[in-house]
Amino acid sequence: MHIAYPAPLPHGRIRQVLPDFFVVRGTARIAPRVYVNRNMGIVRSGDDLLLVNPVRLRRMEEERLCELGRVRQAVRLGYYHGCDDLYYRDRFNVFFWRQAHSDHYPLPPADQFLADGGTCPVTGGRVFEFSNSRVPEAALLLPLSGGLLLTCDALQFWSGWAGCSWAGKWMLRLSGVHQGMQVAPAWCRRATPDHENNQRWLAADFQRLLNLPFQHLLGGHGDFCADRAHELAERAVDSSFMRLAPRH
Repeated sequence: MHIAYPAPLPHGRIRQVLPDFFVVRGTARIAPRVYVNRNMGIVRSGDDLLLVNPVRLRRMEEERLCELGRVRQAVRLGYYHGCDDLYYRDRFNVFFWRQAHSDHYPLPPADQFLADGGTCPVTGGRVFEFSNSRVPEAALLLPLSGGLLLTCDALQFWSGWAGCSWAGKWMLRLSGVHQGMQVAPAWCRRATPDHENNQRWLAADFQRLLNLPFQHLLGGHGDFCADRAHELAERAVDSSFMRLAPRH
């Protein structure tokens, strides 16, 4: 049976940002002429590769990916991500991870579900779930270079607007995205039940997140943040949830 996988959208080259950790900046099409960047993380463990928030690559860059190691696993951390997951399952027969209800893209089925504190795709890592969110959202803490936090939509770091079209940049800015580390405003609105205060509803999750020991961060959008990620995340959480008590 022929499957019409989504074609690769414009993307950059694979970049190494830490020992055994690589990043590709891809593109997400929101509407005609409205494009924002999206990131794929690549974790290398020996000869095996884990793809985090997969982005389909053009043929030559996919060949470079294969030169790094064997593509063995893929993980979806955000509910609205996943358009390229089926391609990687069929192309590389990856072992696929997602949360139990992260089925905006229902295929491929999960080989194993992510669960808070449960089995992590990387040995020595930890799975974190935003347990109060209406939409599934997870993060991975990996024991790389003092602690690497991989997120999707909830917490992002932006140093510029590379990978975004002009319209995409202004859509992000109008939604509340700015340069620097931030709790994503649009995600907060989607994650909160109607008639609830989104800051109060989600505060406890972000306070738990800050208990994790990380120095670096890559979100599903934005840029890689090296060395100061925890410090900047503390400021972002304080700014978003200032003077609000956690939900009980």
